[in-house]
Amino acid sequence: VLAAAEGTTVTWWMWGGDDQINTNVDRDIGERVQALYGVTLNRVPNGAELFVDQVLNEAAAGVEAGAIDLMWINGENFRTLAEADLLYGPWSESIPNARFVDWEDPALAFDFGYPVNGYESPWGHAQFVMEYNTALVGDEPPTTFEDLTTWIEENPGLFTYPALPDFTGSVFVRHVFYWIAGGPEPFLGEFDQEVFDQYAPAVWDYLNEIEPNLWRAGETYPEEPIMDSMLANQEIAFNMGYGPANAANSIVQGIYPETIRTFVFDTGTISNNNFVAIPFNAQNPAGAMVIANYILSEELQLRMVDPELWGWQSPISPTVYSEEFQEAVANMDLHPAMLPPEVLNAAALPEPNGDWVTAIEAGWIENVLER
Repeated sequence: VLAAAEGTTVTWWMWGGDDQINTNVDRDIGERVQALYGVTLNRVPNGAELFVDQVLNEAAAGVEAGAIDLMWINGENFRTLAEADLLYGPWSESIPNARFVDWEDPALAFDFGYPVNGYESPWGHAQFVMEYNTALVGDEPPTTFEDLTTWIEENPGLFTYPALPDFTGSVFVRHVFYWIAGGPEPFLGEFDQEVFDQYAPAVWDYLNEIEPNLWRAGETYPEEPIMDSMLANQEIAFNMGYGPANAANSIVQGIYPETIRTFVFDTGTISNNNFVAIPFNAQNPAGAMVIANYILSEELQLRMVDPELWGWQSPISPTVYSEEFQEAVANMDLHPAMLPPEVLNAAALPEPNGDWVTAIEAGWIENVLER
């Protein structure tokens, strides 16, 4: 595989909405795989909806040499492509650094409830956090939906969430489902229309109830990348997302004021693992596997968990790496805007099965956006 990959270019299509991640990928993955293996990384900032359409269209047109070698993929899209038999593999359990992956862990063996079966490889771990400006909210943020509702009513215009199907807006609404249902359990199995109909009306009622007090009176919902600047300039008091380190990184870069902090809900927040996959018609699967393997290396994972570099959580237990790795992680300084790993781990909730996500997004558009 290394011999086949040397001197080649890997075209990696991935969500490009975070400048820090883009920089980190180019520097810590691109420069290193070039130096170590002679592989050139061509990062293309095209998100999931674009690469799914690309692969589906190529399959329909009979294209044998596809435009994409590697994809940063989420569970919904993984399932779509896997069920259409449009992924290369299985491969992910046979790369050398797969030995670090606990494939018995359901969070790694399944992606949004769909079996991985060797068709994708983990590269990071994400968990939803709420970001807030202490200058507007104070030092005690509303950590329950009841308290958040009261805060929104008393401070109209300062809260919003991205329009679904944006993945950040979608995960916020999934938390409302979990809250209404008293936990994630009803949504972890196969999609059940009766169960959905049992909880969905109360969710839509709640979201419609808070809508008049949202930013711009809920007449429009912002796109997710804009919310960073809206929080920074105090247009809103809260932001949200899958990046526990986003607030800390944004403060360090001067994007956010020093008054931004993060919290998780008392009832927990959704976490998941990020994966990469290779399309069925990739021109350079060998190069793609070299990059996926490097992602699981101790060298990269140490940089990824460093709060001053990536500030990501790792999908890999640190105990599988060397003692030097574990010591380095233990000695890392945590930014005050970043929650300690033990707080995040204790609050972690599973993602629902992907079919629930599809139904929730369609339901929100019909019952909240278009009402």
